[in-house]
Amino acid sequence: MNKLLLLNVLINLEEKKKLNFKKFNPDIKGIHCDSRKISKNFIFVAAKGENNDGHKYIGDAIKKGAIFIVIEKKELEKNLKEKKINFIYTKNSKFFLSRIVANFYVNQPNYISAVTGTNGKTSVAFIANEIWKNCNIKSAFIGTLGLISEKYKKKLELTTENSVEIHKILSILYKKKINNICCEASSHGLDQYRLDGIKLDVAAFTNISQDHFDYHGNFKNYFNSKMRLFLKILKKNGIAIINSDLPETKKILNLCKKSRIKTFTYGYNSTDLKLITYYEQNNSQKIIINHKNKIFSYTIPMIGNFQVYNSLCAICLVYFSGIPIVKCLKAIQNISQIPGRLENIRIPKKMKKKISIFIDYAHTPDALKKSLQTLKKNSFKLSIVFGCGGDRDKKKRPLMGKIANSLADKIYITDDNPRYESAKKIRKEIISHCPKAIEIKSRYLAIKTAINNCEEGENLLIAGKGHEDYQIIGKKIYKFSDKNTVLKLLKNI
Repeated sequence: MNKLLLLNVLINLEEKKKLNFKKFNPDIKGIHCDSRKISKNFIFVAAKGENNDGHKYIGDAIKKGAIFIVIEKKELEKNLKEKKINFIYTKNSKFFLSRIVANFYVNQPNYISAVTGTNGKTSVAFIANEIWKNCNIKSAFIGTLGLISEKYKKKLELTTENSVEIHKILSILYKKKINNICCEASSHGLDQYRLDGIKLDVAAFTNISQDHFDYHGNFKNYFNSKMRLFLKILKKNGIAIINSDLPETKKILNLCKKSRIKTFTYGYNSTDLKLITYYEQNNSQKIIINHKNKIFSYTIPMIGNFQVYNSLCAICLVYFSGIPIVKCLKAIQNISQIPGRLENIRIPKKMKKKISIFIDYAHTPDALKKSLQTLKKNSFKLSIVFGCGGDRDKKKRPLMGKIANSLADKIYITDDNPRYESAKKIRKEIISHCPKAIEIKSRYLAIKTAINNCEEGENLLIAGKGHEDYQIIGKKIYKFSDKNTVLKLLKNI
C-alpha cells in the first residue's frame, strides 16, 4: 500500500496553507470518498452526489480511522473544530479529490488514451485493446465491460469509475508493466472530475446525440462535459482524435485550436486517416482508407457502418502509441466479437427456420436507429425487443418508439431496468409513438415470443442491455442476461 506524508499528498494545492504542518503532518495510508472504504490513517473526502451526500457520513469515516477530512460545506467547520478533527474546506470536493489522489498514486502507465462520445466508446476501447493484444503488446481496457487485460480482469460498477478507483487501477497496471491503456470517458465521469489528474496522451471523440439530459439538462451542457476531456484533462502536448464527419466537427476542432491542442481526424472528410469506401461481405466489412497518400485495406469481423467508424478511431488510438499503421491493420482483422455490441448469436443447426438474432447495447435514439438500419439492409423482415431505463432521460422514450415504428416490422416493448419508476408508465411512453408494438411486461416472455414469431430469413434485434447480466427493479437487482436467455430458449427449440 502507498504511504505518503500529508504534505506530499496536498502538494501544490492552495488549500494546504490553512494547515500547520509542524504540528500535523501524518502518514496517509489511503484516500476515499466512500466512508465504507475508509481505514486507519485515511483521508475522507466528503462530496455531494446526485442521490447522496458524503457529509452525512463524516462521523462513520472518523470511527473507521479517518485522520483527515475534506469538506465543501462551510457550516461544518465549527463542529469539526470543536471536536478537534483535522480538516480542509474546499469549494469543490470532487475536483479536490482528483488532485490529491493523483498525488497519492503517482505511478501511471506510459501511454494512456481515452474515448468519449454518446455511442461507440466501448467498441473503440475494446478494439484498441484487441489490436494491442494481437500485436503482442501488454494493454488494458477500462470501461463498461470492466477492466480487461490479458492477465488481470475486474468488474467495475461504472463506465468511468470514481477518481480513487481509476488512479488505483492505473497504479496496479503500472506495477504489472501494462503500459498501453484505453479507457471510456463518460459525460458523468468527466463532469464529476473522475479522470482529472490522469496523464492523458490521446483523447478521442466518436459522436454526440441525445443522452443523459436527465443529468445535464440540455445539449450544451452535455457537449461541454465531453469537451472537458480535451480542454481540461488531455496533456498539453497530447493528441485529440476527432471524427471528421460530425455536424459538430468544426466546432470541436476550433475549440481545440484555441487551446493549442494538436488534432488528428478520421472519416470521409479527413485529411489524416481518410475513409474512401467500405462494403459488407457475409458478417464482415472490407474498409479502404488513405493514410499519408497511401491506399490501405482491411477487414473487420463486424457489421454496421458505425463499427467502420469505431474501427478507424481505435486504429488512430493505437497508431499514436507507436504502432505502425500496417501493423495496426493486420492486427485488427483478428479481433474478438465485442460483447453485446450487435453481437450475432449462433443459431443451432437443428433449428428448422433460418433466422438471425443480435444482442445490442443500443439505449439511445441514435444507436437504436443505426442498429436497426444495419439489420434492415440484409433481412426479409426485422423484429425488435426493447424498453427504456427508469430514472433516466425520459425525452428519448417516444423518440426511440418512433424510430422502432418506422424501421421494424414487429415490435415488442418490455422492461429494461425500470429502477424506481413505474415500468408500465415507461412502456406507455414508448408505445405512444409506436402504435404497432406489442407490450409484454416480462423481458423473458418478450424475447421468447419474438423468437417464436420469427419467420424464415428474419432478423431479430434485442436492444438496450447488451452485455448486462442484471435487471434493476426498485431496490432489487435480479440476475438476467439477454444473451443467456436467448441461448437457453434456443436449446429447447
